Amino acid sequence: MDEPATPPAVPEKLFTFQDYLFLSYLAFCMFCVAWVGRMAYNEGMHNEITKRNGEQWAKWFTEASPERVKPDFALAACSTAAPPVVAPVAATPATPETAATNPASEVPSEATGGAIPVPVEPKPVEAAPPAPPVKAWGPCQQALTAKGGPLADMINPFSNQPVALVAKCDMTDRSLAGALVLEKIQNTPPGSAISTITSQLVETDPIDQKMQLRITVCDKGAYPIRIAELDF
Repeated sequence: MDEPATPPAVPEKLFTFQDYLFLSYLAFCMFCVAWVGRMAYNEGMHNEITKRNGEQWAKWFTEASPERVKPDFALAACSTAAPPVVAPVAATPATPETAATNPASEVPSEATGGAIPVPVEPKPVEAAPPAPPVKAWGPCQQALTAKGGPLADMINPFSNQPVALVAKCDMTDRSLAGALVLEKIQNTPPGSAISTITSQLVETDPIDQKMQLRITVCDKGAYPIRIAELDF
């Protein structure tokens, strides 16, 4: 009696459709994780560059504070040194030739029947020295950020534009990301409820005297990041 023939062996599939679907989903998840990580890294680097911009401003203010009282300070627009005083021009003394043309300098003479010139020395008139111009923050800022200035090459990493100075960081305005805020700190009279008040440093503010400044930068969400408080 013949033995029944055994059916041929069917090769077993290594991967099914569900396996390929799972592997595709896993690859997609890994791509998303890498993409989000890359975005987080770029945003972190942009925030770090923004902080470095603020630190460079703070470094310049700190280094310039003791130097700008000298007459030979590099940026004259930011200096506190008084301009050279121009000596007043004294009045020219009268001479016989000039006195002869002045009727007030002639007196009658009986011998000649006329008048003889008598030199009259006028009182010297001292010209008042001109008042020194008040140095303001506007020209100093322009000298700092103009081409060739010490802070001219700063770029906002979020917009790839020069760093802008703004009044404050506002979370509702994302266009302020990477901006810089300069504020002046003023002491209030003794006994006040608040010891100091803070306001924006504007172009018309005088910088002839020492002042206290606060430097803040705006991160990606326009949140303020405090950099430093210093004397300038």
